[in-house]
Amino acid sequence: MSELLGLGVADAESRWIGVRRHQAILVIVGLGLLGHWLTASNTPFVEAFAGALCLAGAAPTTDGLTIGERSLIGLHFAVRSRWTSLRVRVTADVVTVDARGEARLHGFELAHRGRLDLSGRDHDNAVGLAAFADALATSDATRHFSMHVLCRRDVVSTLLALPEDVSAPAGWTSRTALATTCVGPHALEWMLERWAYVRISDQLIRVLRIRDFSSVPDGHALLERIQFASTWLDVSLHVEVVAGTKAQRVAARAVHRMGSDDVATQAAGFRRTARSSRTLDRLRQREALVVEGTALLRVAVFLVIRASSLATLERDVASVTRLAFEAGLRCEPGQGRQALWYCAQLPGGPGW
Repeated sequence: MSELLGLGVADAESRWIGVRRHQAILVIVGLGLLGHWLTASNTPFVEAFAGALCLAGAAPTTDGLTIGERSLIGLHFAVRSRWTSLRVRVTADVVTVDARGEARLHGFELAHRGRLDLSGRDHDNAVGLAAFADALATSDATRHFSMHVLCRRDVVSTLLALPEDVSAPAGWTSRTALATTCVGPHALEWMLERWAYVRISDQLIRVLRIRDFSSVPDGHALLERIQFASTWLDVSLHVEVVAGTKAQRVAARAVHRMGSDDVATQAAGFRRTARSSRTLDRLRQREALVVEGTALLRVAVFLVIRASSLATLERDVASVTRLAFEAGLRCEPGQGRQALWYCAQLPGGPGW
């Protein structure tokens, strides 16, 4: 679908008259409270204070989040435990990962002799995974799988985590040690969360999430440059395959929502922008492809940066963020959510 439509802004980032929905709600509520406080008599000052808080909460910050969202993140970080247990159990060929949730999976590794061995076959592997996702979309339930590219200095491994009742595409060999490779050498690990990183054993880890692919030039690999930014970097790609019948409803609802917002925007006197027209066309094409049987995917990409010291970690994070920006990608720093994101990026997505 990305080849036909191009990767745009996520549906979760949908806007109405240039703002996100929760921003519009906060602004409307804030203006209503302030207006009532100014016009009505004997109105308590707390109403004006609440209105000012709503308006302040709608203001955006540099990382794309609003002040209200950052306040909620800080509150959740303050009240939850700093320690998280990570357990990995292997029974026969089934791997169980327990980290703020439980995932049961099969582990597989891409069979190749090195980077040069992938030359000319990377497109075939991508086509195979796309066909695999289309096959999963015929199920009545939403399925989840993940792919992990692990860079350990001079060794690079490509791993695939699948539900326990699903077989791997051609070219992948079984590997039950997948989860242990991603988590650590021990069956039980304890993770200590800090505001901007987590600590496991002798490692400091920072998790970034790619928020937007829309600025990547056509014909360029999305994540190729980032993998050379650090000697100890994992790229975790999680894919949720929406069930076929549900996918058609989701695609149709997205077109209806965007079309309705577009009509309301023009009725309010605002001109349709080129970006909104392109987004609506992309959603209509996506709806047509889903009806034809193409899988509808929810995709999340995490960058896991590991280091032995805080200074090295900060240097590598700055390098990865800079290269991502130069490649047309926008990364979320994930401050206050490092433990949650680390669990979410593990094989099988136990933290989802």
